[in-house]
Amino acid sequence: MPEVADRPALADARIKAAATRDFNLARDLGVFTRIRAEGGRRVIAIFVASTFVTVANMFGQVQLNDWNGRFFDAVGRKDLSGFVHDLQTFVVIIAILLALTVANTYLQERLKFRLREWITLHLLAEWLKPLRVYQLGFAGEYGRNPDQRIQEDTRLLGDYTADLGCGIVYSLLQLMAFVGMLWTLSAQVTFQVAGYDIAIPGYMVWCALAYALTGSALTWIVGRPLIALNGERYAREAEFRFALVRVNESGESIALHGGETDERRHLETELAAVVDTMRRISTSLARLTWITSGIGWLSLVVPILVAAPAYFGGNLTLGGLIMVAGAFTQVQLALRWFVDNFSRLADWRAAVHRVAAFREALDNLPAIEQGAEEIKRAEHPEGHLAFEAVRILLPDGHIVIDDATASITPGERVLIVGDTGRGKSTLFRAVAGLWPWGSGTILTPPPKTMSFLPQRPYLPLGPLRA
Repeated sequence: MPEVADRPALADARIKAAATRDFNLARDLGVFTRIRAEGGRRVIAIFVASTFVTVANMFGQVQLNDWNGRFFDAVGRKDLSGFVHDLQTFVVIIAILLALTVANTYLQERLKFRLREWITLHLLAEWLKPLRVYQLGFAGEYGRNPDQRIQEDTRLLGDYTADLGCGIVYSLLQLMAFVGMLWTLSAQVTFQVAGYDIAIPGYMVWCALAYALTGSALTWIVGRPLIALNGERYAREAEFRFALVRVNESGESIALHGGETDERRHLETELAAVVDTMRRISTSLARLTWITSGIGWLSLVVPILVAAPAYFGGNLTLGGLIMVAGAFTQVQLALRWFVDNFSRLADWRAAVHRVAAFREALDNLPAIEQGAEEIKRAEHPEGHLAFEAVRILLPDGHIVIDDATASITPGERVLIVGDTGRGKSTLFRAVAGLWPWGSGTILTPPPKTMSFLPQRPYLPLGPLRA
């Protein structure tokens, strides 16, 4: 019979295609439209509530920007009563914004674990359908380490989806709230040319757009390799963890055979692969930081520089300059959301791909049982175990057992003997319905009356009384 190491060679073509496919965001996200698990409506409700809080928060941000203009105008006029009044107004605005920020943080954290719960429950339900745990071992790359995909990758997917989803909603609302204000304020930014005051419609908006688009383009060019590298990192980490778990579970065997040196060599190789991937990620992140941090620092002075001609020309008060700079900052922050979140987007993209590919591999598992030749199974009317011209094959067509015909009646005791690799275990897998490759018919007693003893003992976790 084929050993575990041979299983990747047994993968169905469709499963291999699902496991080794290229990154395709639309295709990966399409997998999630098929999620059927409790909690979906709760996730939507939390997201909607968070959006409402964000709308209120954005209204407060607009009021804060207006306050900035009034406050600095009072400072410029040396108006003490106006200064004190604006400070009192500031306390009210900040108290409301603080409450809204706390509420949004609470809702966002709830959204993270509810998303994770929703996706994980669905994957568990699909993974633990009859025979799927076993068949997944034939699914190639994405059949490996299902524990990490269900535990770690879903956690990352939930966290990143909540953070980025709420973030992009915030940025869109931020843009909607401030772009109109900035367009209106741009009318105050005029230039003197040949003795005439010239105002460019939406001047500050166009400057913010050009600044953000330039930063986004540079970020995409420099940071794009991170998407594939993060996916590779998750895969390497999974292999390393699997190797560690295997050593922990095989401690007695390793000690009896003196295999510590070989195991250490293998673990060091796996660790080296992880470190190499992280080294390449660190190099890519360093390159990306030149862009993101540079844009971030320039953002402190760019709005002032853009509006400075109007201020020094006497067309803007100090408060007006602060308002224009604040609105410009808000607009360009909204537009450069992509720049600020590219690294997280790369992590999110990798997590989406790994979870979606695992889900698609589970969907494609039934294809293993749809070959041209398949062993048929039926229930024997008299409770016999019978083989009728049964031929057991490997998926590549190699014959393991040929033309087996026999009938075993209830009460009979049968011992099956043969050399290692002759198909004894594979025969029992075929009787249990785990091995579909071949032809002929196997008649069995009622499934509830049969019990199989696996080569590795198994008991479900939990107390015996459960």
